[in-house]
Order: sequence, then C-alpha cells, then structure tokens
Amino acid sequence: TPQNTTDPSVDIVTNHEVVGADGLGRVYVPSPPDDYDSDDDEEEAQATALELMKSQSIGYDMTLIYQKWKKLQREDEDDGFSLDEMDSDSDDSDIMEDNWANDPSSGGGAGPATDLDTDGMQIAGRQKGVDVVRELRDICLEHETASPVENLRIELNSFKFSQNASYADCCKGATMAVMEKILDENAEGGETITPGRLVASLKKMLDYWGPLFESLCIGSGEEKAIIHSLESMALAASGGGGGCSSTFGVLGTEPAFRFVLQTLHDREIVNEEAIFEWAKERREEGQDGPMGVLFWQKPTQDFLEWLEEDSDSSGDEESSDGSEEDSD
Repeated sequence: TPQNTTDPSVDIVTNHEVVGADGLGRVYVPSPPDDYDSDDDEEEAQATALELMKSQSIGYDMTLIYQKWKKLQREDEDDGFSLDEMDSDSDDSDIMEDNWANDPSSGGGAGPATDLDTDGMQIAGRQKGVDVVRELRDICLEHETASPVENLRIELNSFKFSQNASYADCCKGATMAVMEKILDENAEGGETITPGRLVASLKKMLDYWGPLFESLCIGSGEEKAIIHSLESMALAASGGGGGCSSTFGVLGTEPAFRFVLQTLHDREIVNEEAIFEWAKERREEGQDGPMGVLFWQKPTQDFLEWLEEDSDSSGDEESSDGSEEDSD
C-alpha cells in the first residue's frame, strides 16, 4: 500500500548511508523463517534467512552450502556423533562427497573455479565452470609468433569481453604461457634448465612478448598479477599446487625467482610500485608456509633491499633538484 511520505506521522525506515541524506528507501532484509522461535537468537535467525535468499538466487554457488555441511559434520564428529553411524545417510553422504569432488567448480577437482566472485556468486557474463586464466594461457600457447603480437592482443581482448574477465586474468594467462614456452623449448633441446638459462631465455622471449604485457598492464594490479602467477607456478612445482613439479621446479630454486622478477623490472613490465605492494603483502603474512619460504629467499630479499635503496636515492635526487630550482 502506498504510504503518504508527506505525512510526518508516517514512520518510514530509510538507510541514508545507502540512498543519501535526501534519499528515501531501505535495504531489503528477508524476514526470519516461519519456524523462528522468539527465544532464538534474532541475529542468527536473520542470517539464516539472508543465506536462504542468496541460495535461491541465480548464480549462487552450491559449493558454499556443501562446505558448511562438511564443517557441521566435523563438529558433530568432535562431539562423538558421526553420520557414519546412520547406514542409509552414510551411503548418501559418500555419493554426495564424490560428486562434489568431481565437480570442477567445487574446488575439489582441478582447483577453485574462476567463474565465481569472492561472495561465491556467479560472475555476470561468465560461463559456468570456465577457468578463464587457463583458457587465456591456451590462447597464448596456440599463437604463432610469426604473426604480429597485436593479433594475439585482439584475440585475448575478445575472449576477455566474452567471459567478463579482467586484464589481470590476461596477464596471468600470458605469464604462464611464456614460462611454459621457455621451459618446453629447453626441454626439446635436451638442455637442463637452470636459473641462468631461464633468465636468458626470458629476455629473448620478451623481445616479442614484452609489448603484449605493456598493453595489458594498465596499473599495479595487473603487474602484481604477473608476480602472483609466477608464485603460483613456483609453489605448484614445490607441491603447493600440484600437477607440474617437473615443469616449473626451477622457479622455486634460488635465485631463479629473483632473476625473473628483476628481469621483468628491468624491461619495465613490472614497476617498483607493484613490487613494493606485493612485498608488503607478503611481509604481513609472515614466513610460515610455502609462500613465505619463496618470498623470504635471500636473493629475492637482496633485490628488494637494493630496489628500495635505489628508490630512496632517486627520491632524494629529485628533492635536491627541486630545491636548486627554487633557489635560482
């Protein structure tokens, strides 16, 4: 029923922090379930209602419900109660677990799906179950370097728009492809890939691929995506991601990661700002885990220290030049 908004006696709830000081309206919040008991926790009941509404929305990832179900099951087992004690329910739960494990979008198979956002909702415009980074990598691997790199950029852009991907996704896929090409070429020649040989091949490869990265990197976010993809390959090689230990093992070997990072910086593909932001994130996370071990390798730390000193000295020179101009 329409309300008379001009009548001051009518109390209308308005979320001004959302619609503005002069706006009129509120954020819709679903009502608690029908079986809600007034003695129950009202916030918990409201959260349940909100989760139910999300689960009935288009694009909701049912993986989240499964994960919560597994968590509750573990809690029940800790309390001395297990679903295994119920024969019929046990068989059903085993079948359900197998189905989720084989579903590529569940995170139990080939890895986390890239068609979901941080809230577990389907990304608008993206095909369900599509790993956009792997698809972008495959496009780069299939590209013939005899043709202009601009042709590849157009192809990547087309796929990016078709799947509502990002330039960061393109950078990750291109980085993976370049590293695979380097390692495959050395393997075909029967040569053992070493950190020095890896960097020499990378420099040669960037003569062609460098302009592509320059066109894809529109900010520090894309440049950090390149570093993150290198980390992922190195960790997969050491067992942190599985599946490609023989291919990317050299990346986790000192001082390969430092050499690759420095080469990308020297070629102005990854600048100081992106490196410093990445380093800050890793320092806050600490030294525990494979990611910390990789980051805290001495050669990498030496490079970061040199880069920070070089940045400080450049800043001091600019300041002194500005002071001299003012005095003139």
